Amino acid sequence: MPGSPQPASNNHNNTTTTPSTQQEPSDQQIPTHPPSPKPAEPAIDTQGAAETGEFDFQEPSTSTQQAQDVEADKATGDKAGIAELIAQYGSSSATSWLEFARYKIWRPTVPIPGSSFPPVQGYLRSDPFVFAWGNPIVSDPAALEATCAAFIDWAKSQKLRPIWLCVDGQMEQVLGAEGSKFRWSTLSCIVEDFLDPRSVVELAHSRGGGSEVKDFKKNLRRAERENVRVREVQPDQWTDAMKRQVEEGIVDWKKSKTGIQIASTSFQPWLDFEHRRYWIAEKDSNIVAILVLAHIHHKQYQIKNAASFPNAPRGTSEEIIYRAMLDLQDEGSTPSGIRHGGVAVTFGITASDSLTPVDNLSGWKITWLSKTYNKVIGLTGLTRRGDFRNKFHSQHIPMYVCYPAEDGFGLDGVNKLIKSLRQ
Repeated sequence: MPGSPQPASNNHNNTTTTPSTQQEPSDQQIPTHPPSPKPAEPAIDTQGAAETGEFDFQEPSTSTQQAQDVEADKATGDKAGIAELIAQYGSSSATSWLEFARYKIWRPTVPIPGSSFPPVQGYLRSDPFVFAWGNPIVSDPAALEATCAAFIDWAKSQKLRPIWLCVDGQMEQVLGAEGSKFRWSTLSCIVEDFLDPRSVVELAHSRGGGSEVKDFKKNLRRAERENVRVREVQPDQWTDAMKRQVEEGIVDWKKSKTGIQIASTSFQPWLDFEHRRYWIAEKDSNIVAILVLAHIHHKQYQIKNAASFPNAPRGTSEEIIYRAMLDLQDEGSTPSGIRHGGVAVTFGITASDSLTPVDNLSGWKITWLSKTYNKVIGLTGLTRRGDFRNKFHSQHIPMYVCYPAEDGFGLDGVNKLIKSLRQ
């Protein structure tokens, strides 16, 4: 706490995975982060990783994965209410929290000034670390500082070391900027990739363009020649047979991936059904791909999952994303600009090519962090998803990793995080 793919597109999932085959990047997804923090791609050499003597990519123990917390279990009680808050106020990272078997939920026991409801924070726990995933959900950003203070106090009461991952610039300012009461160390090694539906449609009909644009349009033509048909499926249109086809396709898709799989979420297509929209691609009346949009705050959608099954023709991944963007534009939801309101679509968060220190980091720490980050990227290939997203001219918004300056992150933290993200 995600080299240009081959033209054949077989997955783009909002879950971060290590490279497995030369298919296009698939989640969400979300990169692992260095010592401070869809698509199957080339397989990771686990033996080579072991030889580094630094990183432990073995699967976590059951006890670690199932770390229990009485307060967290109570906070998770109102699952429908949490899902509704995520749809109204949450970020793309917050949609991961709905996998309640994996993520714990923290809510303050006393009211937080500035928020009309008790704030919500999802986290992964791997003692002694607690990895807060994304911004806490509050009704007003003015409540962020008090919410952070309450969460940090709770973590310390549990003898846990808090790390915040995948937060936006506003949270980075709260935790690390000059004048912050916390003065945490902060860095950026991740970005969130936003799409403008109108721009994607215009891109598909544009003349010329660079190699990525040409590859995008070439794959659209391939899908057209193969008679791939894409349509949105309304909630009441799903049949048991259609769902079964999708579930079997996902099983085959997962089997086609090799190497270590690292992801912030698993692929659960029917999770939070009320707040999702679905597109399917069909070839000869068989479902060969699915795209799932999750509704999040400020009229935004996240591409929660987008996967072309192994039997999908080449170009299906580009086609299903293009058609979904076309539908959003046609229904009048085209944004006037990502920064100026309207509907925007996000792929979610992925890894950057490099690590950039932001606040309260200097000297040898930066050198060590950059070196460690580059090793993690080299072993996991987490940046490759970004190459697929670039085909759609996605806008890269920096996101941040924040941790207490006095505690640091260290290799132990990196290993704990990677283990928590193992699939």
